[in-house]
Amino acid sequence: MAKEKISLGINLRQNKNSKNAGYGKYYPEVDLKETLTMRGFAEHMEDHGSFFPRYVIEGVLNQICECLPELVGQGVPVKLGSLGTFYPTAEVAENAAVESIAAMDGLNPNDLVKAIHIRFLPDGTKLDNITGPVFKEACALELRNIVDTTELTVNGKLRKMQTLVPIATAVAQTRAGNGGSTGGSTGGNTGGNTGGSTGGNTGGNDGGGDGGGDDLQI
Repeated sequence: MAKEKISLGINLRQNKNSKNAGYGKYYPEVDLKETLTMRGFAEHMEDHGSFFPRYVIEGVLNQICECLPELVGQGVPVKLGSLGTFYPTAEVAENAAVESIAAMDGLNPNDLVKAIHIRFLPDGTKLDNITGPVFKEACALELRNIVDTTELTVNGKLRKMQTLVPIATAVAQTRAGNGGSTGGSTGGNTGGNTGGSTGGNTGGNDGGGDGGGDDLQI
């Protein structure tokens, strides 16, 4: 695993499920970049000082992509060095529980299993530990954007559009908005009181009206 820390973007998304206890609050998610192709990955490995050229690396990766599912599909977990282990799990079909041993006679496993999934378990050994909490320490987390997804109808089809607002921008706009409201309220009270007091001395209610009317809210 690379030792140099490169920033991993963290976005915040608002919970819009009104039935959820976290409704209205913002929760973190990884700021995913464009998916790297196998060729791009091979070029990345080549650029990192590999003794093998890109086409050789890509050939080996292609072979892994063919052989790994074949072995996992036979119930053979495959451990790729310090990366971790790929292994199969069965997803149980709905109402697939077998009630008794007698019911197992002539049973078709396809009636019990809805799907077979390839799972990945990160290496957790002391030397190469890349499990969640430990891998986090290898990343330089950086807050980036507030994410919002809206649904639009385009040519009769429902489309989802994602918008990103930099968190720093959103915070600054919120502060400016709160500052304007506070300033307006404070200014109104100060102006009204000052104007009312001055008006009382010089002309009564007219002075109070003018004093309160000089406020400017931004």
